[in-house]
Amino acid sequence: MSSFLESERLWFRAPSKRDAGFFTQTLQDPRVRRNLLIGRYPFTEEAEAKWMERHAEMPAPDNATDVILTFGIKGSDAPLGNSGLHRISALHRHAEWGIFIGRPEEWGKGYGREVARTMLRYGFDTLNLNRIYLRVNADNERGIKAYEAAGFEREGVLRSHMFVEGKYIDMVMMGVLRDEWRRE
Repeated sequence: MSSFLESERLWFRAPSKRDAGFFTQTLQDPRVRRNLLIGRYPFTEEAEAKWMERHAEMPAPDNATDVILTFGIKGSDAPLGNSGLHRISALHRHAEWGIFIGRPEEWGKGYGREVARTMLRYGFDTLNLNRIYLRVNADNERGIKAYEAAGFEREGVLRSHMFVEGKYIDMVMMGVLRDEWRRE
């Protein structure tokens, strides 16, 4: 299997229709969906395959708005999750970063931080972005710690912004600027 990017423990490649079953299954797990900005509705394998096919297409250099990568643990062809830079602005040189790790048994092993660092390096060094930002549920302490360890800083809070599991929760805005980013 060839990779588009690699980090110490992970490979990264374009999403593939063959991954649809894995992602459909993992998105049924409420623990996986809980902190995603999507995920309030059921997913089907057909819809996920169409999404994978659409996001595996080569973006045009001047008007790409999303770059999505599937990632997994080196030595295994099985996906672990997806990460992407979304709403890429060629004018403002910024993008929103997102991630999900679909196997809860792999949480807490530093993969989120490793993916964040890899995507920051790609965004700043390859896409020439100036700012990469994210939104995270305020009660997602594990995610916030991983993002801070990768170089993101808290920039603000959107109060009672998300309705999750029967209650409103705050959303934390985080970002990192190219000049502040610590290359690893």
